[in-house]
Amino acid sequence: MKNNQTDFLYIGQQKGYIQLLDEGTSIHYVASDKKYRFTAPEEQVRARYYVELIERYQYSETRIDLEVTVPRRTPSDRADLVIFHDDAKQSPYLVVECKKDGISETEFNQAIEQAFGNCNSLSGQYAAVIAGNTRRFFEVEGYNALERVENIIADPPIGYGTVQEWRYKKGAPNWELSVVERSDLIRILEKCHDTLWQGGKLTPTDAFDELAKILFIKIRDEKKARRNGEPYDFQIKTHERPKSVANRIKRLYHDAKMQDPEVFTEDIEIDESRLFAVVNHLQGISLNQTDLDVKGVAFERFLGNFFKGEIGQYFTPRELVEFMIKMVTPHHEELVLDPACGSGGFLLHTLDYIRARASEFYSEGTPEHYTHWHDFAQKRLFGIEVNDSIARVAKMNMIIHDDGHSNVIGSDALVNFDTLYEQHRDFQKETFDLILTNPPFGAVVKKAESPYLDDYELGKGNSSQKTEILFLERCFDFLKWETGKLAIVLPDGILTNSSLQYVRDYIEQHFQILAVVSLPQDAFRHYGAGVKTSLLFLRKFSQEEYSLYQANINRIAERNEAVHVPRVQELENERKAVLTRGCPEQVALMEAYHPQFGAILDNIDALNQRLGKKPTKKIQSLRDRFIRNTGQENRPAFALHEPLTAHAQLTEHMRNLNALEKEYKAAFKAAANPEWESQIRSAYKEKIGEVKVELADKNAEDVRQWVRENANHPIFMAIAEHIGYDATGRKDPVNDLDTICEEYRRFADEDPDFFG
Repeated sequence: MKNNQTDFLYIGQQKGYIQLLDEGTSIHYVASDKKYRFTAPEEQVRARYYVELIERYQYSETRIDLEVTVPRRTPSDRADLVIFHDDAKQSPYLVVECKKDGISETEFNQAIEQAFGNCNSLSGQYAAVIAGNTRRFFEVEGYNALERVENIIADPPIGYGTVQEWRYKKGAPNWELSVVERSDLIRILEKCHDTLWQGGKLTPTDAFDELAKILFIKIRDEKKARRNGEPYDFQIKTHERPKSVANRIKRLYHDAKMQDPEVFTEDIEIDESRLFAVVNHLQGISLNQTDLDVKGVAFERFLGNFFKGEIGQYFTPRELVEFMIKMVTPHHEELVLDPACGSGGFLLHTLDYIRARASEFYSEGTPEHYTHWHDFAQKRLFGIEVNDSIARVAKMNMIIHDDGHSNVIGSDALVNFDTLYEQHRDFQKETFDLILTNPPFGAVVKKAESPYLDDYELGKGNSSQKTEILFLERCFDFLKWETGKLAIVLPDGILTNSSLQYVRDYIEQHFQILAVVSLPQDAFRHYGAGVKTSLLFLRKFSQEEYSLYQANINRIAERNEAVHVPRVQELENERKAVLTRGCPEQVALMEAYHPQFGAILDNIDALNQRLGKKPTKKIQSLRDRFIRNTGQENRPAFALHEPLTAHAQLTEHMRNLNALEKEYKAAFKAAANPEWESQIRSAYKEKIGEVKVELADKNAEDVRQWVRENANHPIFMAIAEHIGYDATGRKDPVNDLDTICEEYRRFADEDPDFFG
C-alpha cells in the first residue's frame, strides 16, 4: 500500500489541479484561480483533501470552491472547502472545515461546531472536519441543528451518490487502510494519548495502558482473516453512536484477551466518548502494513516524549543499545534475555539486528527471510520487567514490531527461579546465550521486604543490597556455562569505589572480562539520570574454569585463614576475659570483698581437709576468683573436733559463703556499667573486624596475583567521549562508539584462552 496523503499532493500537481509556486511557499488552485500561502499547516491539509475530493470522491474541480463566504455568520466566516451541486456554485452540497494535524480533542470539537455553523448557514447537506488523519463526517440536512451523534456518517457520498455504511474495506481500491510516515504516526499516537489523558485526569502510564489495549485490538483486527471487500471492524460506521462503537471494540478486546491472555488481563476502562474519539484517530491507518522501522522509531519517540519524566529510567538511548548489540553480535539461534527490559529496547533492537542479517542470507519478502527473523522473535527473545504497566509497554512494542510479546513477563527478576518458572517455563538457570540489560540503579533491596536476599552470594548476611549488584549475580545464574555472554550498563562506582571491591572480585571470579567502555557523564542525563556509567562485556566461565578458579580461591583462603583465624580467636578470648572481670568499679568491688571470701574459704578448706572431703566445683571457682595465695601456710589452725561438730561448722560456713556470694552478686550487678561494656565490645569488634578485613584483603590480593600469573586475559578498554547525542538528546554527528566497535573486533580476533 502507498501513503495516500503523500500521493494526493503529488497527483494534484501532475494532473494540474494545483500548482506549488515560489519554491513551494504558495499554492495555486487552478480551477478557482485562487492562491494561498502553502507554508501554513492547515493549507497543506486542505490541498491534499481538495485533490482527494476530485480523485477519490469524483467531484468536479469546477464545482469545488475555497474560502466561501458564509452568510448570517457573526462575525463573518469563510468555509474552507465547499462542493456544490451545480457548475454555477449556487447550491452547496458538502461543507468542509480543515485544521492542521495534531490539534487537541477540544480544538477538534470546536472545528465541528464551526463546520456545522457554516453548513447550516449555507444550507448544505453534509459537513466534514479534516485534521490530517483525524476526520469526521456528518449528514446535516434533515437533522436537528444541534445533533452531533445520530447524524455521523462513515464517509461522504461518492459523486453525489448514497452514503456507504462502512468506510474502510480490505483490499478495496481507495478504501483500504493507509500506510503512514513516521511523523504522521507519532502525531496520531500523541493525539490518542492526549484524548485518553484528558489534561491529567489519568496518569501518563494509565493513559498509555488504555492506548496499548486499543492498539492491541487495532493490530489484531487488521490481521483478522477476511475476504477482499469486507469491512474492518475497527472503525465508525454510518449513523453509529459511541455506545455501539465502544461495545464492538470491547467485544474485540474480550476475544483477543481469550486468545492472548498474557498480554492484558484488565478490561478497557475508559468511557464511550473517549474510546469513540481514539477509534476515530486510528481507524484509517494500517499499523500492520506500516514499515517496521517506521513503527519502531515512531513508538520509541512517542514513548520518550510522554514518559521521559515519569518512566525515563526504562529507556536506554538507541545509540547505546545498538552499540552493545554490535559488540556481542547476536545469532538467530541464540536465546536472548533482558531481565530488566523496561519498554523492550534491547529486545527490539536485537530483533532489528537479526532481521537485517536475514536480508544478507535471503531475499526480503521470501518465506525463508520471514522465518529467519520471525521465529527468533517468537521463540528466542525474552524479557522480564518488574513494573506491570511498563511490561505491557514492552509487550505492545513487540506486537507493533510483529511479535515476540509472549516471552515478556511482568515480574521481579530477582525472585527465586521457582517463581519465575511458574510464570514462564523458559526462565530457568543456565539457559540463555546472551543477556543485554540496563538494570535499575540506586534502588535497594531490603531483606525485611525481600526474603530472597539471603539466597544471593552478594546479598547473604546483609540487611540490604543495591539492585544493580544483585542483577550481576542473577545474570550469571541465567547464562549458559562457557559461551553465555553479558552486556550490561553499570554505574562507575562498582568499578572504582573501594567499598565495592568485593563486587569486582565477584565479577573476576565468575566471568571473563571481555571489554569495558567508559561513557561520558551525560550519557543518561536526557533521561533524567546523571550517574556516570560504563558498559561491561563479560563471558561466563566454563564449569572447568569456574572450578579451577574456586579451587585456587579455596586454597588461598585456607592458607591465609591459618594465620588470621587464630588471631581472631585470641581477640575473642581476650574480650570474654575482660567482660567477665568487669568494669573498673566491679574490679574494685572484687578487691573489697576479697578478705571476707578468703576467710570463709580458708575455714571451709580446713574443715574439708579434716573431714577428708574434696572441695566442690563452686568452692574451687570462688577460690580461683578471690584467693590469690592457695597455699596452706595462712590457713587457721583447727583443734581436733568430733566429726559431728566439724560437719556443723562446715554447714555454718557454707551458709555464710552463700549469703556473702548473694550479697556480692547483687553489688557486682549494681556496679555494672553498660556504657563501658558497650565500649569494650565495640573496641574488640573493631579489632576483630580489622583482622577479618586484613584476611579478606589478603585473599583478594593473592587471588588477583594468581590470576595475573596464570590467566592469559587481556581486557579491551576504551573511553567514549562522543556517543552520537548530547546531554539534551540532540544528535551529535561524532560517535566514538563506531570506532570503538571496530577496534574491539580487531582485538577480539586474537581470542586467547582465559587460562591458556
